Amino acid sequence: MFKSILYISLLAFLLSSSLANTKDLKGKVYGIDANQEKAELAGVTVFWMNTSIGTFADNNGNFTIPITNESDKLVFSMTGYAKDTITVSKDQNFLEIELISDLTTEEINVYANLPGTVLNKAELVNTSTITSKGLRKAACCNLSESFQTNPSVDVEFSDAVTGAKQIKLLGLNGTYTQLMTEKVPNMRGIASTFGLAYVPGTWMESIQISKGAASVITGYESITGQINVEYKQPETSSPLFLNLYANDYGAYEMNFDTKYQLSEELGTMLLGHGSFKNLKMDHNNDSFLDLPLGNQINLMNRWVYHSDNLHGRWIVKALYEDRKGGQNSFYPSENSNYYGIGIETQRYEFYGKTGYVFDTEQFSSMALIYSGSYHDQNSFFGNRKYNAIQKSAYLNLIYETDIQWKEHDHSEHEGEEHVETPLDKINLGASFQLDNYDETFIDQDMERNELVPGVFAEYVFSGIESFTLTGGLRADFHNLYGTFVTPRFHLRYELDPVTVVRASAGKGYRVANIFSENTGLMASSRTFMIEEELDPEEAWNYGINFTTDINILGMIFTFNSEFYRTDFVNQVIVDVDRSSTEVYFYNLEGESYSNSFQTDISFVPFKGFDVMMAYRLNDVKMTIDGELLEKPLVSRHKGFLNLMYTTPGNGWEFDMTLEYNGEGRLPNTSTYPADYRLGSHYKPFGQLHGQITKRFDSFDIYIGGENLTNYMQPTPVLGYDQPFGEFFDTSIVWGPIAGRKIYAGMRLNIN
Repeated sequence: MFKSILYISLLAFLLSSSLANTKDLKGKVYGIDANQEKAELAGVTVFWMNTSIGTFADNNGNFTIPITNESDKLVFSMTGYAKDTITVSKDQNFLEIELISDLTTEEINVYANLPGTVLNKAELVNTSTITSKGLRKAACCNLSESFQTNPSVDVEFSDAVTGAKQIKLLGLNGTYTQLMTEKVPNMRGIASTFGLAYVPGTWMESIQISKGAASVITGYESITGQINVEYKQPETSSPLFLNLYANDYGAYEMNFDTKYQLSEELGTMLLGHGSFKNLKMDHNNDSFLDLPLGNQINLMNRWVYHSDNLHGRWIVKALYEDRKGGQNSFYPSENSNYYGIGIETQRYEFYGKTGYVFDTEQFSSMALIYSGSYHDQNSFFGNRKYNAIQKSAYLNLIYETDIQWKEHDHSEHEGEEHVETPLDKINLGASFQLDNYDETFIDQDMERNELVPGVFAEYVFSGIESFTLTGGLRADFHNLYGTFVTPRFHLRYELDPVTVVRASAGKGYRVANIFSENTGLMASSRTFMIEEELDPEEAWNYGINFTTDINILGMIFTFNSEFYRTDFVNQVIVDVDRSSTEVYFYNLEGESYSNSFQTDISFVPFKGFDVMMAYRLNDVKMTIDGELLEKPLVSRHKGFLNLMYTTPGNGWEFDMTLEYNGEGRLPNTSTYPADYRLGSHYKPFGQLHGQITKRFDSFDIYIGGENLTNYMQPTPVLGYDQPFGEFFDTSIVWGPIAGRKIYAGMRLNIN
């Protein structure tokens, strides 16, 4: 009760304070980047000592805070950096400060000492960032394996033979999460199944995980949130980076990137990836490979241009991948008496972002985002063939301007009549999405063209101190499914300088691709039964998030708690419960929802030692064949612990992650033969991952292990003894299908 009264009193105080005509102090906070140059820091806590007046630095390191007579000492605080206090004179109106990492040495720059995961309180949307330090914790190999040390995202195999991995956010499949690269929608449609493997781990600078309703600017497809990948940038990367990796499953990998500055305005970067696996492994002796064989070659060239008003970024990317799986005896001659799979993919893509800042309107800008891709997949699953081509193009034009102003009389100190501070801003724009699909599965030929022009507007209100409210609305005009109207709202309020409450609500849509999204069922013997014309999926998402820092005996604990609910208006139901030999697809009739609650805490008990603990509860149900049931293959409970220790001088780094995955419902197998039947639920299981890194001046060596508990799901391939029989099923996967994996590698970084 006392805490509630305190917060209400504080809220009233902040609201009343915001209405006063106070002076503002503006400033910018920097760190030091990989080139030993200043770089903006986002999310820094800024507050007046011994007061309740505070704020956070935005994504560009900028902050604005009211000047007060209560204190002249401004405090800057951020995890991973030494706290700094600055005395501010009464006539000062701008401040620039450089924070120093509390782990800095001569060899290691500030960025290297950011925590592995950062909760950004300055963001309007609940967002956590996996930093470059966090990405190094999972040495191999691509985006799908980069969430191993993050409690928000689950990653698991989508089936037992293809090696495809899928993510889950808020208890729902990754198809409901919008995947983006540098804020450009990507890995959509046919590419969604294997697309996580198309982003090499060492190419990434960071990953942002945003939960709940997203901004209307990026489209209508986000339902549970967004995952955005930021690639390495020519401005901040080393001239040469090389990574070599190998594991005891016979996988070898090489990654490199190099940059060249052509002029002061123009720079370029080349990134390469090659991975090879040709060693057959079958630890559970079911005659099927634990992991598929395969090769991938991946190249990317990026360009960046900066002038006073014009900024541009462009990327061209090409990929070839060949996957082979199934029974041991199918290879190398591809003997048709045995079961095998083959997936050959070629993918080409480009995208660009061009932005212009207007001279005559200081706070106005315009940006054009454009992308295109060509994806060609030829595959077979036993006696079944699936071939698909997708051609896509995307345009997004965005205009941003500040439209409300607050005047302050600073003539006494500045010799001017007033200074104007922007309060509100508006984003206006139009987009266009083209997708051409040409799919063949067994004897079914399917072709469709989706043309979706859209318009949007988003208003950001920040006229009340410590309070930001955003309302957005977009309308998209689908040539096949009519008009999608997408409203989304966000609220952010600072209860005090270290405490933030955020809330969001919004709608999302998506068109399901039932063939490419269900490769595990393709690889099984089930017959695809499409009972009716499938409508677009439509859902509402609501969420609330609370984040604060608590000082206990001089130790700072960052506490985060959140709850999100997703309610489906329509959902394409994939029903594997009704029959053991068919899978049925139909529109939702009844309820379908997901409730997801997560709480986590992170702290540094002593210098160099980072601790993160989390617990998550997922309550996910859907109406299947007229009955409201738990969604199959979803763990209801999850526990998470990550420990990371860096020795003084940063010479050694030790990382350990422990996961607990609770039980979940299994699809109905009561009509299977007795030898193939499973229970109603799978049992809880745990996994342990660890890595040790030794650092030298210009290179690192590392050794680690995944799934060190050596837990393997019993019978991942159902009916493995009769792979061409009617009960053969590779889709009932909830846990690891491969055992303990030991790996080693080195990183060379030439500055």
